Amino acid sequence: MFEAVLLFKDALYGAVVIGLACSVLGVYVVLRRIVFVGAALAQLSSAGIALALWLAGNGWMLGISTRPIALALILTIAGVLFFGAGSGRGKVPPDATIGVTYAVAAAVGIILISKATTGEAHDIFLQGNILGITRGDTMVLLAVAIPVLLAHALFYKEFLFVSFDRETARTLGYRVNFWNLLLYLTLGLVIAFAMQFAGVMLVFNFLVLPAVTGLLVSRSMAGTFFWSIVSALTAAVIGFSLSVPFDLPSGPAIIAVSGVLVLVAFLVRLRQRR
Repeated sequence: MFEAVLLFKDALYGAVVIGLACSVLGVYVVLRRIVFVGAALAQLSSAGIALALWLAGNGWMLGISTRPIALALILTIAGVLFFGAGSGRGKVPPDATIGVTYAVAAAVGIILISKATTGEAHDIFLQGNILGITRGDTMVLLAVAIPVLLAHALFYKEFLFVSFDRETARTLGYRVNFWNLLLYLTLGLVIAFAMQFAGVMLVFNFLVLPAVTGLLVSRSMAGTFFWSIVSALTAAVIGFSLSVPFDLPSGPAIIAVSGVLVLVAFLVRLRQRR
């Protein structure tokens, strides 16, 4: 089994990088109750990938079929600016706006992908193509993930402050809108680059389930981040290692392990309360 996993070691490294970056950002996604923002950004990114494949399949912009990240990034950043700059004071509630974006992006993506004729479009759209990650792809993911993680490490206090005590932060002179937009920007960058390899389901999993595990196990913010990262890396390694020798789809296998870890964390929390 170990030898089989080694054949796809670059893919495993890529899954680990995606899990690491998403698990850190996922803590903010869950605690700020913007889970559906993460889902909407993932769907916008997938719609960008679908658009790239559709254009290539119809003979337009053929070169973009190998790197659909360009259109995925454009749509995701547009969503980041829209959600991050929105004041939420209009007649339409923010949750409704997010829901509309999610539904429309998902529908457009499905329509485009159904007409795409380039490669394994349907599999890429739904599940990504983790096993196809190369060393070069992992380097690209690292080039995105490292600056994002460094920014969150350096400005940990600012991100935390404006996320959970916005009014006090504004009173003390923090540029709340700037830090809020920067958080959304880092989230959008990670989602856009991870989407083309991991697919909607796995990216959403890494944004939510590890953070939930961390919240259940830990009682401090530092502990929540720590256990979120541990949970994501554990799920990525175990799920991927089981999927290769047993011929299972890698993304769903990783998600299944993430679900088991959430259940274990819930049982641990239940035991602590007793």
